[in-house]
Order: sequence, then C-alpha cells, then structure tokens
Amino acid sequence: MKKGQRRARRMALYLSSIGIPPVPSAGSYKQWAAVLQAQYNAPEVGQRKLARQTGRRLLKESGSIAIAVGSLTNPVALQPLTVFTPVALRTRSREEQFDYIRRRWSALTPPCPSCRMRNGFPKRSWPTRTWADEGWGRQHDRDALRVYECPVQPGFWHLGHIRPPVASVVDLNEHLVPPCQLPLISYEKGEQA
Repeated sequence: MKKGQRRARRMALYLSSIGIPPVPSAGSYKQWAAVLQAQYNAPEVGQRKLARQTGRRLLKESGSIAIAVGSLTNPVALQPLTVFTPVALRTRSREEQFDYIRRRWSALTPPCPSCRMRNGFPKRSWPTRTWADEGWGRQHDRDALRVYECPVQPGFWHLGHIRPPVASVVDLNEHLVPPCQLPLISYEKGEQA
C-alpha cells in the first residue's frame, strides 16, 4: 500500500469512527486524501482528537486499516473514552530474570560461581580463549569490551567492560614550578654558606 493510499484510508477511518461519512473517492488516492484532509479539518479540535484516538484504537485492535474500515457499519465513538484502567505488569524475580538470560547460553558456557556482571548476575564462562573471542565478535559494544581469563577458574574466560579512564588529579605532562631557591644556611655557625 502506497503512502497516499494509506493516508486516505486512515483519514476515512478517522471520519467514519466519529460518525462522519467520508467523501467518496475521487481520481487518485492522493487527491482523495487531500479532500478527506479538508473534511477532517472541518470539525472542532476535540472531535478531531476523538476521531484520531478512536481510529488508532480500531487500527490497533484489528491489525489493518482495511479490516478496521470494514468493521465500521455504525460510528464507533460519539463520546470520548473517560475510564482508563491501567494494566498491572508482572515483574519477574531475579531468578526468573537470570533464567531468561541463561536460556540463550550453551551448556558448555556455564555461569561463573564468583564473577559478576554489572547487574549482579553471574558472568558467562567461556572454556577457551577462541570461544570467548568469537563471543566478543558477536557483541554490539565490542569497543567497550575485553576478553580476560577468570581469576577464580583457571582455563575459563570472560567478557568484561573496559573501565573508563579516571581523570587524574595530577597531570604528568604539567610542568611543576620549581620550589623557591633559598640560600643554604649553615646550622653550625648560623651563617650563610
């Protein structure tokens, strides 16, 4: 479906959803869309907003513009929807979250018993450096990752983020001002040397 056709059908859906019969198609879809746009702009702002909301809801529920327009025998909305019931999302436990992550891991790359990711979950352990390098190659943030050997399990490898360099308090290239050169005083005589 081309852009003009989508736009014309969407405008017809918006108008039909609030009980305004759309103007019959004329010539091309682009011309029809322009006529429907003018017809859509005629009602007041509140009616247009209601038309958009209702049309978009119908489009979302039906899955396509053609099905949504076909389902409109009578106007769907003459009153705005006032009651909104939010859907409570079920949060997963930490174990469920880790199981979701671990499902994508091979049994040959088990979680490390001591090393942790930034989110606190166990890191994936690669049995060889080659496998770890291949895993590194599949990451989206390769420039921020490095491969290193596990400090607890010899022979296993991890991927880890490179820590950003910390700004040093002392700049090594900064030329320090030499201390003030005071004359040497001999302590024995109390005279200058």
